[in-house]
Amino acid sequence: MDSNNFFNLNNASSDFFLKLLQDYQKILNENKILKNSLKNSTKNKKENIKPSPKFYLTPKTSKLIVKCINHLKETDPISGWFVYLLLISGCRGTEMQKVKMEDIAQLSSKSGEIFYTIKVNVAKKRNITCIREIVINSKEYDAIQTAHKNHFEDKNLDTRRTYLFQKTKHKFKDNQIDIIHISKKFKNLLKKSGFKANKSLHLCRNLFISNLKSSGYNSFQIKELMKYSSTHEIDNIYGLSSANKIQAYKCTKNSLKL
Repeated sequence: MDSNNFFNLNNASSDFFLKLLQDYQKILNENKILKNSLKNSTKNKKENIKPSPKFYLTPKTSKLIVKCINHLKETDPISGWFVYLLLISGCRGTEMQKVKMEDIAQLSSKSGEIFYTIKVNVAKKRNITCIREIVINSKEYDAIQTAHKNHFEDKNLDTRRTYLFQKTKHKFKDNQIDIIHISKKFKNLLKKSGFKANKSLHLCRNLFISNLKSSGYNSFQIKELMKYSSTHEIDNIYGLSSANKIQAYKCTKNSLKL
């Protein structure tokens, strides 16, 4: 190899490695910028996350909620009874939406009174099946049945249905009730009645748990009843019950001999 070719080869190699080094440095710089950007983004998100405010419902707002549900039962019976069951059970809308007629069984009390148990598949983040059973009386069950019978007869449709709450009979389609539509209807009624909080169907769950708290149920009992994974959310959002507050007050005074 002559000297010219040798130097040309060396120059080409130097240019190649220099370009490779520049590209590598560029990638390092871009990664550094990306890491800083992600770090700042995460920091901002953490700063923007505010702790959930404790939720309290007054007797006045509770009456207003019940009034809106009763009004909805008159104007749209199926939707009204759907929200009513959320109120007396504390179920989520998506949980009640999935309840099928086959999930319901008749139950008789010792006094002979007829009830119906409803198996509700609790919505959980974990990939496990968790069933919670709720109870309604025969009058409530019959009213739900009548509402559906009237609805389907008005549309000249077969009154048999798959779901506990159902308005459509589409072939080859899932006929679960539209809870978004119900939620909008209920929210509009709340707003018209002067309710200021931006809530809808989940308000029924809030009221159910608040009533349990005020009746003296502790967080562990509510956790077991509602199938929560922990008492964290119950304690943080709903606070102590009146009974627990009074008990804490008396214990403190007794301990300090005041």
